[in-house]
Amino acid sequence: MKHIISLALCAALLLAVMPVAWAETQYIFPDSNKRHLTWDEVEAWNVEALNIGFNEIWARHGYVFRVGGACYNWFSQQEWYHPITSGTNEKNVLPKASQLEWDNYHLIKDVMSYKRAYGLANQGRSLPMPPLKFDVLSGFEYIKLQEKQTLAVYSAPSTASWRGANGRASVSTSGRVYAYARENNWLMVMYEANASTNAVRVGWVDLSGVRGKVPETAVAGFSAVPVTLGQAVQVTDDPVAMTPITTLPEGATVTWLASFSTSSHLWDYIEFTFNGKVARGFVLNGDLGLEDTESEDWANG
Repeated sequence: MKHIISLALCAALLLAVMPVAWAETQYIFPDSNKRHLTWDEVEAWNVEALNIGFNEIWARHGYVFRVGGACYNWFSQQEWYHPITSGTNEKNVLPKASQLEWDNYHLIKDVMSYKRAYGLANQGRSLPMPPLKFDVLSGFEYIKLQEKQTLAVYSAPSTASWRGANGRASVSTSGRVYAYARENNWLMVMYEANASTNAVRVGWVDLSGVRGKVPETAVAGFSAVPVTLGQAVQVTDDPVAMTPITTLPEGATVTWLASFSTSSHLWDYIEFTFNGKVARGFVLNGDLGLEDTESEDWANG
């Protein structure tokens, strides 16, 4: 026996149980500008974390880091970080450091050199997960990928599909990456695309081009329900800032794949054609005009 289950009701249930993620402010050495650190407390961290630790000294003073690098990705997500973009670091930042801060800087560098020399670089506490500044879609989970990779991102699991950012959409594995599921050796990911505008992107990464171990994820079990639009609708690959990819006209045919939610919106995930290419994106729940869909029998339903 089948029952008619409202898509809006299902999405609302997802929204009700979804945990809300809150932004955090994180330091390795929160008071390195106020007291002298000790060798033992510095040695307690691994070298990756210490790289962030000594750069905190400069970040507090507005140091401008290389775009796309590990420090840029980390500090751009910190609410307290305010880079000074006019002038140079040498003139704007370095003269501001106190003798105490210089002492801590040299101590951290000495510990890093010691750990590298004795093969201890990976021993100690790891860098905390970077702070979260965007609303993650339901079902997506943080994954740890080998750092210092830049991966091409497509809107659908194919290199022939549409690609955002004027064909240059990509994600840095040095930043925070969330994943939902796999489809044909492609991974559906969500990541911050522009920290200054709170823009994110949801798309697909070809796993054959990823170095290192990729955490196991489920296989995507999307539906494939054809829908003829009863009105024009906006589609986005950014369910946070909601910047549109395009507006699909009334009468266009799309394929409904699944429903997702953030803490503030319900979304339908669809496949469509854009500029002659297959693309996937999100429309606000209700815009498709889908009032009901059939579902397999629920227990005691």
